[in-house]
Amino acid sequence: MLPIQISWMEKFLQKGTEITAPVPMTPPGTTGLGGFEVPLSKGSTLRSDASALNVGVLHLIPTLEVFPLLVDPKMYEPNTVDLSDHSELEYWLTILSEHLPDLVDKAVASEGGTDDSKRRGDAFARAFSAHLARLMEEPAAYGKLGLANLLEMREECLREFQFVDAYRSIKQRENEASLAVLHDLLMELDSLDEETRLLTLIEGVLAANIFDWGSRACVDLYHKGTIIEIYRMSRNKMQRPWRVDDFDAFKERMLGSGDKKPLPHRRALLFVDNSGADIVLGMLPLARELLRRGTEVVLVGNSLPALNDVTAMELPDIVAEAAKHCDILRRAAESGGLLVDAMTNTLDGSKEKLPSVPLMVVENGCGSPCIDFRQVSSELAAAAKDADLIILEGMGRSLHTNLYAQFKCDALKLAMVKNQRLAEKLVQGNIYDCVCKYEPAY
Repeated sequence: MLPIQISWMEKFLQKGTEITAPVPMTPPGTTGLGGFEVPLSKGSTLRSDASALNVGVLHLIPTLEVFPLLVDPKMYEPNTVDLSDHSELEYWLTILSEHLPDLVDKAVASEGGTDDSKRRGDAFARAFSAHLARLMEEPAAYGKLGLANLLEMREECLREFQFVDAYRSIKQRENEASLAVLHDLLMELDSLDEETRLLTLIEGVLAANIFDWGSRACVDLYHKGTIIEIYRMSRNKMQRPWRVDDFDAFKERMLGSGDKKPLPHRRALLFVDNSGADIVLGMLPLARELLRRGTEVVLVGNSLPALNDVTAMELPDIVAEAAKHCDILRRAAESGGLLVDAMTNTLDGSKEKLPSVPLMVVENGCGSPCIDFRQVSSELAAAAKDADLIILEGMGRSLHTNLYAQFKCDALKLAMVKNQRLAEKLVQGNIYDCVCKYEPAY
């Protein structure tokens, strides 16, 4: 584990102090579904500048198909929580209802706090509350209901009332604060031996995953401190063994044992979660480690916004900024078509031969915090055909859904447990407990 008092974190403190509430922001002009610009052409090169971002390989309305790496699609059930239990349904409906005022505030602020946005915010709150009330009285009103469906319904209601991205300003500010200290973190990681670095990377993913505006407990934390203070607290309270702790098995697969060194994975699909520290200080350093080992990396993001989850359309900009601080990320991004203009100087002082394996981005076909692998984008399905490692990160993708999903390739499921009821029910833990579940290929 990295020491708490280190330089990159001190810089993060300076940057993160201001991040306690969203700044109202006027939405840009949009032409496509979800408020994004329509891609100009398929297969065009992605640029590092945000002025004319053209994500040619991503479709805003993807063709959905079954994820090819599921062991048995017919037996697959994404939802971990059984909402047919009335007490369970009542609990989650109450959680969503209690979270509603904060969500409305963020949605209105994301569009400048105008009278029109306030009117639509009130209308959204009434409509979504009516859905919740009906489900409380008639759980089967909309057919078979899982937690993933419930959470997706909330996002669909937001879009119905023309809220493109309720957490846009928060995501931008947290991304900026995290990117400002990325270089220092990478330098610290490079000073560690291989085994310590791998553990530190996994700890970093888990600690950074605490930044989740979809969790009531985490929203309370945001109101009590800055993101760096929350990050420090998260790392400080993480102690092994975790509630689910398969790190040693994952380490043996990655590093081998004794004199035997394993072959690197060919391609890893990283299903990323939240913006800010989660993606920048958690998942990107892990992606960099895989790239260093010769593994192709595909960052898989949401097709449409959901809470503060990072979207596939936002990832190229984040990678482009991160690449300014790291040659490994830069060269991999160039190889994957995420950057056009090459920088020739060495950024991280590394003398090792840098990999030319690509770093790529695809969308998952979802507009929800969860993922149903029976319905993924055609781009993701195509990328999965050469993958032999899946990393599912975050509560929605690895706990609320897919905790028990079985895949044909190696799978690592990582999450900071931020829901007390789920922690007690599934892993007998609390808000600071971690899940690191590794499953070799079936």
